[in-house]
Amino acid sequence: MAGRVGIVSDTHGDLAAWEAATRLWGSVDLILHAGDVLRSWKSRPLPHPGGKKALAEVLNRSTTPILISRGNCDDGDDEALLRWPMLEPFLFLWWEGRLLLAGHGTDFSEIREKGLACGADLVITGHTHVGSLVREGKTIFMNPGSASLPMGRDPASAALLDREGIRILTLGNDLLHFEPW
Repeated sequence: MAGRVGIVSDTHGDLAAWEAATRLWGSVDLILHAGDVLRSWKSRPLPHPGGKKALAEVLNRSTTPILISRGNCDDGDDEALLRWPMLEPFLFLWWEGRLLLAGHGTDFSEIREKGLACGADLVITGHTHVGSLVREGKTIFMNPGSASLPMGRDPASAALLDREGIRILTLGNDLLHFEPW
């Protein structure tokens, strides 16, 4: 697999957030979704409601492959709406000679331990709704933040992976974090 990878997490049924992320990436060869795809939070209504069925329809029409790691808010009813399966607890793939590990990150210590043990080059999580890039030895831990319900000081964001490195960008295309390979 070559080229560019769009990375997103915690869309929580927000079609506008998904569309903003896909515009941000432009042409990509693969999309990784780190979970909490369709179900909204009852305690935090979406700023741009569109409903999970509307987002599911757009995801199902994607001609770019989408790999999804099941989040703590995702369930079988949500998966039944999607043509793309939700994988759990971890998703492993080789990209450009690098080992990538993705999981929602509900239990970060578990995925951190797994990533370090297998020598992953990049570990992708979601769950916290806070974008971050941290290097520990050869392993980079990345959370793209939330495309729909950001927490912390940063706005809604997604990430782009290419041969140069990893970028976390606001949905308005401002660079938040960059880590070269």
